[in-house]
Amino acid sequence: MSKITKTAVVSVVGRPNVGKSTLTNKLVGQKVAIVSSKPQTTRTRITGVLSRGETQYVLLDTPGLHKPRSRLGDYMCKVVTDTVSEVDVAVLVVEPIPNIGPAEESLIAQIKQHHMPAILVINKIDTVKKEELLAVIATYAAAHEFDAVVPISARTGEGVEELLTEIDKYAIEGPQLFPEDMVSDQPERQLVAEIIREKMLRLLDREV
Repeated sequence: MSKITKTAVVSVVGRPNVGKSTLTNKLVGQKVAIVSSKPQTTRTRITGVLSRGETQYVLLDTPGLHKPRSRLGDYMCKVVTDTVSEVDVAVLVVEPIPNIGPAEESLIAQIKQHHMPAILVINKIDTVKKEELLAVIATYAAAHEFDAVVPISARTGEGVEELLTEIDKYAIEGPQLFPEDMVSDQPERQLVAEIIREKMLRLLDREV
């Protein structure tokens, strides 16, 4: 009999290459989203699933929000904006820089518009000194009153457990949405195809 009694649907949003897919993979515990430094690596919304204790966490890894320059770009931005409005909590992933760019401004505006609970995740803290984070926190605090601020390194895993503890506060009672042994909504064939694309993105100089 399933132990799951609560679910938390989480939108992982941010600009391109900020570490959303790396964070999703770290939370799930295995690769469900491909990672590369090239733009538009994540092209559709990918669902990662973590079932732990009484809670099932459904993580929606979205394409980075950017200014669209093509029909693909338009579609990717629509995926992001639609996702922000249909979850229990939004996780805004940013870099440890005391500056709010256009993508972050747009996402914060959407969070405010939908009165969405939001956690600010400052990623890549392994690349800066801890005292430098204070300026980043102050910059974002002036723009929006986030429900929580969690500094992390998605690469090393530092702070990820603390983030999961914060996300768990937004879980609601209800039946599980996916089987407990399921880690993604993508079929195996799609996962394999995406991993192949990841290798091509890393090995080829030009975007595929």
